[in-house]
Amino acid sequence: MRKNLLMTTVFIAILGYLNITFAADTATTIKATLETELKSVYLKKLEPKFGDCGSSPESCLTQTDDYMVANLPKGEVCFPYTMCGFYHCMEKNYHCSDVGVNYFTELAFPTCSQYVSNIKKNKFSDKGIKWIYSVMVCLQKGLVDDCFLNGNCPVSDNKAEQKKTCDHITEFTLAYHPGCYINSGVGVCHLPLADKMAIWNTVNPYMTKRERQEAYKVIFECLIPKGSAHGS
Repeated sequence: MRKNLLMTTVFIAILGYLNITFAADTATTIKATLETELKSVYLKKLEPKFGDCGSSPESCLTQTDDYMVANLPKGEVCFPYTMCGFYHCMEKNYHCSDVGVNYFTELAFPTCSQYVSNIKKNKFSDKGIKWIYSVMVCLQKGLVDDCFLNGNCPVSDNKAEQKKTCDHITEFTLAYHPGCYINSGVGVCHLPLADKMAIWNTVNPYMTKRERQEAYKVIFECLIPKGSAHGS
């Protein structure tokens, strides 16, 4: 009996290891696909305003700590990538925590990091993993578009103006969440129930009252998609 128990324990341990390995392989493949698109397509979107990257993406993209930066002729840009450190780059640019706006440091980065941690703990299916990294990139692109390309996040030494910018960034990003959640990957509405539960367990500890409002919009969209006929 002890032998059977030992063999069962070993089998479960091996199965757990294989599941974690498969999850890591899936994440690596998904990240590589998204990163290729960012380097080959999204980078070109920045060039008309900030100048040409050069002969290859590696000519201007550099990894600093845990984020990517596009060092372009007319300025440096926090570059969207499959890393949560993007929010460190944004905080470094805007110093929002200095004016009491802690979106990057207490909401965006911790939530993103928890998603990545839970992927490593094998809490998501392959569809869930793809959704997570697609949402990550979607949110980062949204911020770069709004702040760097559209110029809606001016940097200022004036504390009041600085806070105004940081409040705008927070509100913009929270309002941007539902679209990324609904449209990234297969869309959150079409994920397996286990993934949906894992998503809720991941974000719930960090959710503010304002973010819950956006979460309810996503839930409502999943229950009653736009365009659905009433009573159908």
